[in-house]
Amino acid sequence: MKVIRIFKLLLSILKLKFHHVNFNRKIRENGTYIYNKGKITIGKNVHLHSFPDGSCHKTALATYFTDAMIVIGDNCNLNGTAIHCNEKIIIGNKCMFGPGTIIVDNDSHRVVIDNLERNQKPISKPIEICDNVWIGMNTIILKGVTIGENSIVAAGSIVLKDIPPNSLYGGHPAVFLKKLN
Repeated sequence: MKVIRIFKLLLSILKLKFHHVNFNRKIRENGTYIYNKGKITIGKNVHLHSFPDGSCHKTALATYFTDAMIVIGDNCNLNGTAIHCNEKIIIGNKCMFGPGTIIVDNDSHRVVIDNLERNQKPISKPIEICDNVWIGMNTIILKGVTIGENSIVAAGSIVLKDIPPNSLYGGHPAVFLKKLN
């Protein structure tokens, strides 16, 4: 069993290195999808989980342009979380993400009739998720959002606007529910 675990760890490290992902010593990964044209940096003691074995909720880290950047702080858990980045997505330390969470800093495409214009680079705005944030399962975080430290976003929410520190938000779109002590 120990040999199999070491083999899986080596495969994970080789995959991250192959995709030019900067990571620290302690990282756990299983079945993570990586597409990296930009820069991905992962802190210490980060867990990238795909459950169950990646068939239902796969953790994905994707940068689509050379100037795009994903930064994940120390001691974070991404459980079946997809991050799609055209510009910049910063995740602080000690953050937790439930299965099915999607973080997108762009519109994926332009909303116009003209096909040539629609295929141009979509509008993007950076996302910042501060330290000690907990994101519930099946939450969608859209472009230009900042989520303040020590905040919680309830499961199934759609985050369109900034969330202040020490707050509980939830719903479609996410609205203030209560202040956290």
